[in-house]
Amino acid sequence: MERRQVGMSKMVQTVIVVGAGIIGAATAFQFSRAGQNVRIVNAGRADATGAAFGWINASFFLNNDHHQLRAAGIAAWHRVLADLPVPVDWQGCLCWDMDAPQMEATFAQLQALDYPVEMLTRSQVLAREPALKGIPEQALFFPNEGAASSAEIAQHFLRAAQALGAKLISNVYVSGLKTKNGRVIGIETQQGDMLSDQVIVAAGTGTTAIAQSIDCNVPLVSRPAYILRTTPQGRLLNHILATPDGEIRQEPSGQILMPVAVSHQSDTAEELVQTPTDAADAAIARLRDICGGLENCDWSEVIRAERPVPKDGLPIVGPIAEGAYVAVLHSGITLGPIIAELIGKDITGRLDNADASMLAPYRPDRFIGR
Repeated sequence: MERRQVGMSKMVQTVIVVGAGIIGAATAFQFSRAGQNVRIVNAGRADATGAAFGWINASFFLNNDHHQLRAAGIAAWHRVLADLPVPVDWQGCLCWDMDAPQMEATFAQLQALDYPVEMLTRSQVLAREPALKGIPEQALFFPNEGAASSAEIAQHFLRAAQALGAKLISNVYVSGLKTKNGRVIGIETQQGDMLSDQVIVAAGTGTTAIAQSIDCNVPLVSRPAYILRTTPQGRLLNHILATPDGEIRQEPSGQILMPVAVSHQSDTAEELVQTPTDAADAAIARLRDICGGLENCDWSEVIRAERPVPKDGLPIVGPIAEGAYVAVLHSGITLGPIIAELIGKDITGRLDNADASMLAPYRPDRFIGR
């Protein structure tokens, strides 16, 4: 087996990845492809990936560095798709979930960042989405954005990693990190300890408790969400739509996917105050007002998700101790492939200056002492 340099001294032989959502699965694929001995440990609970909206974008961002990372995420997706038959539809996004001054400012900001964006007129929007009921006077169009099938996306990476020799261990809960002489040497579970040269914790909302087992602070905030799928419909929508009444897109199955919260990406609610059925019924009513042809449409599934959102909203990616690394962030669908690439380079000591600069704002040590 090829051995690769970790940091300045450690040679990786066995890697344990905790978590089998998009971040863990994509990271396991990267390390398996590099010839490492990879074990993926999955607690078996519902992960955020399976309940995600699946929108791959860099039009939503918190600052310029965050935009750069998300744009790199789109590029990384295209590299992945050269190797894996992952279901991604690059249909682009039409966005009018803001007032006219905000739209103009966003358009100018994205142009300054060299991000593909167009300002469409009412007639241009109608030509692209003839089923819309309320046609906006103008909308932003992001042509290079797409959507992944969130319900199955992680499985594609897991199967690819397993084909390269990775081993998946399911329904085993990781209670903490095992240490020896100040170094993490594996994980602790109720079924016994598992040893490794490197542990990568990509356990979503479970990351905080695992990091706390070695007195490390990885602070997350509560961001629960409902997302619904409708009964299958005839083809109505051609793009991802970000509207004032919610974000919607249609999957190849014909089902329409819709987060229940309006402005799902920027939603800061810390608790869900409606029952799943009441929330889904209200969202379906909004959906019927957005798009024609849905008079008999109803929701067929509503899923509750616990989104792993760091305290400051930005990704947390990096070492928390010798032998232990964390990656927790939102949105994992957009950033999964690029974060997996960067983790692989970081742990094996192959970050170049551009990669190091991209990761620098997101290191866990920014929370030390908070």
